[in-house]
Amino acid sequence: MVMADRGVDYLAGAASRIAAYSADCTQCGACFEACPMPSAAGLGEADAPDAVRGLLSLLDDGQTTEDSRAWTKACCGSGYCNQACPEGIDVRFLQRMGKIALLQQEGDAKTIKRRSVETYNAMASSVRAISGLLVETEDLGRLQNVTPGDEAAVEPAEVVFYTGCNVWKTPHIVLTALDTLEAVNVSARVMGGPSMCCGVYGFNQGDGKVSGRQAFGTIEKLAEAKTEQALSWCPSCQIQIGDLALGNWAESKGAQPFDMAPFYSFIADRIETLRPHLRQIPARRVALIERPAIPGAMAAVKTILGAIPGVELVELDVRPAGVMENTLAVLKSFRDSQRAALLSGAEAAGVDVLATVYHACHRELCAYDGGRPFEILNVMSLVAESLGNQREDRYKILKALGSVDAVIDAVAPDAEARGLDIGAIRSALAADMFAAVPLATPPSN
Repeated sequence: MVMADRGVDYLAGAASRIAAYSADCTQCGACFEACPMPSAAGLGEADAPDAVRGLLSLLDDGQTTEDSRAWTKACCGSGYCNQACPEGIDVRFLQRMGKIALLQQEGDAKTIKRRSVETYNAMASSVRAISGLLVETEDLGRLQNVTPGDEAAVEPAEVVFYTGCNVWKTPHIVLTALDTLEAVNVSARVMGGPSMCCGVYGFNQGDGKVSGRQAFGTIEKLAEAKTEQALSWCPSCQIQIGDLALGNWAESKGAQPFDMAPFYSFIADRIETLRPHLRQIPARRVALIERPAIPGAMAAVKTILGAIPGVELVELDVRPAGVMENTLAVLKSFRDSQRAALLSGAEAAGVDVLATVYHACHRELCAYDGGRPFEILNVMSLVAESLGNQREDRYKILKALGSVDAVIDAVAPDAEARGLDIGAIRSALAADMFAAVPLATPPSN
């Protein structure tokens, strides 16, 4: 019997969606005009309808224009294009598939495959090494994924909480997310880690088939929990699984096996259940490092923080961009200008806390508060403080040491006591904590 290839099915579903969206597109250019990247990429004078036509042509026969090519390469996933489209087209999906087409044009199949494998393996190794170092032994059981064939009994749950992979490097964030689910009386089966990748690493190197195999495999595992609702922590996973893969699944296989919703939105919908658990914390003016990629997510975060006694939310005059901080690395000059605007804006506004929303933003930005009159915390740290269950941000503490060697000197005794491989930790620190370019980043402009 010939086994179905998940990657082939994934791409078949994608092709069907591309054809439908292309037929619906009027090439009005509203998506291009709403995008924050054309001006940053030197496309301020480009014709918006022509840029859209070039994207559709790229997806049809591989032919495109230089303006369209530059626009697609500069896409950081903000999603303003989707909001602007009068036809309700998922333009970000088309741009994501366009990136694969360009990467396949510009690289040979062997190189793409090698990069896909290398970046995924580097991620998996860094997650294992850093989480092994930072997650306390008693907390490991809360994060361990239970897969078919495991002997551990699994209690029925209301939802699956899909952590993704990299949030395990910042255990104070993901463990507080679990505390929050418990506070709103929701039973969750925790699933995630490198064995359940959303497929973003292969995708960002142009390997659509391998990415699809991983994403469809993860959908199958999540479906085995037999819940109607999956929650995503990671916005990249929400896009890769919730938007791309589940949409492709529906096209190639029929009805999708569950719905996926962002964690923050799920909690905000239960804010009145959470509110009695939230205690007064010292008064703080808090500004967010917002990300526009997931509709409703930032409003949900503000609802949650607004329920914490002692928090005063402050709006910064910076247009949000990107899925997370690492996605802005596709255009480093734009990333750097965004960072500078956030940091100077926070200082000018007199905030006490500049809060990251997501884990990748936190890993990249947590040490930027050195010498500034505010601290950078993750939203979940404020929630934890209000819940009365504060957790130490060990990732930030180690990153503040400034170098791989300094961190190794600090953690070596604990790592040896845990039986961890110092060489693996050193490699993980170089690839993650002190990397110039994040692992999940596609080739940049």
